[in-house]
Amino acid sequence: MNKKIDILGSCVSRDPFAMFEHQYEINNYFARTNVISLASKPMKISIYKILLDSNFQKRSVYNDLNKQFFKYLEEVQSNVLIIDLLSERLRLMKRGETYFTLSDEFNKSNLMQELKGKAVVQKTDEMWEAAAKQLVAKLNESKYDQVIIHKAFWQERYIDANGDIQSFENIDEIHENNKKLDFMYKYLGENVSKASYLEITDEEIFADENHKWGLSPRHYETSYYEKFLNELKYVLA
Repeated sequence: MNKKIDILGSCVSRDPFAMFEHQYEINNYFARTNVISLASKPMKISIYKILLDSNFQKRSVYNDLNKQFFKYLEEVQSNVLIIDLLSERLRLMKRGETYFTLSDEFNKSNLMQELKGKAVVQKTDEMWEAAAKQLVAKLNESKYDQVIIHKAFWQERYIDANGDIQSFENIDEIHENNKKLDFMYKYLGENVSKASYLEITDEEIFADENHKWGLSPRHYETSYYEKFLNELKYVLA
């Protein structure tokens, strides 16, 4: 029987399953959210009040505002959860007692104008660790057979449209985000029971200007995603 997989993270963990043949069933994908938002109080917004053309984008905003991932953990229907933390780069907003993610999808929705009393807040290490502690507790109580920590980082270099290797200009931002990611991945890996790491350590992996989602330090060349699926087989063995 094929393993059912849930994903909490970004396209770096979801895209491989759309690019290559595999033996898995992707069950749920929780995207465009970060840890502080996950552990916050639900806002109780109807999905029908979120005006976006894409059902995926609409669902992502709905899940983030209503903290659907924590609700889902009470009745997990999959064998494996894959987590990456690339969405931790997204800014955080607060309205009342609720923290939520300022994603591009939320910003493009009608809620950006309609939800009054919201404000961007500065994330702190203390806020993250308090929320991560709640996430760890929920994961350890869940019925997942395995939780895979996909250690995806920002790439420093990319392959341009001509096939040449270039360096991103925002190297300080890349280093800062990767330092934070390294700490956060380590925290989850050390505290989540049944956790395993999945990391592609090949130094010849780059971002790709020809990536279907555009040029970004978080959009890798095709070989990364193929290696991801190959490594996943060993982690799940």
